Amino acid sequence: MNEILFKYFVGIDPGKTGCIAILDSGSGLNLHPTPVDGKEYNIFRMKSILTGYKEFKTIVVIERAQCMPKQGIVSSFEFGKGYGIWLGILGCLELPYIIVHSRVWTKKLLEGAPGEGKERNFNAATRLFPQWQPKLKKEWTYADAILLAEYARRLYLQNPPT
Repeated sequence: MNEILFKYFVGIDPGKTGCIAILDSGSGLNLHPTPVDGKEYNIFRMKSILTGYKEFKTIVVIERAQCMPKQGIVSSFEFGKGYGIWLGILGCLELPYIIVHSRVWTKKLLEGAPGEGKERNFNAATRLFPQWQPKLKKEWTYADAILLAEYARRLYLQNPPT
């Protein structure tokens, strides 16, 4: 009988408009928008979202921070700030995590998905998780975190570490 390596698969899109997506091994999906107060990350709430998963078999995938074309200095700094905060929280909680470049997970999950850019990510996420029905356009940004969690699930269900 195969032992379950991980019960939860967490995807983190570290931007302020990002999200923490948590998949359980049965494909249940929970979403938590990145906690912010005004213009600042709420580090205590960020940590509290993940604290409960420390006691379970959990793997986290976080997208590698990088500067994007046409992205301003301030927004690049803020994105990098969120990325660093999440890495600090993961380290403090001793949750295992992997850092993945966007090219890696998108190549794995977006093949054949219609659309361009963020619309393509949204289309792929709603196809994989039809129960996710965002009511607001701003919720479309959660697709990246959902796809990161799915990337982790596929990675560890198909290729368990030895």
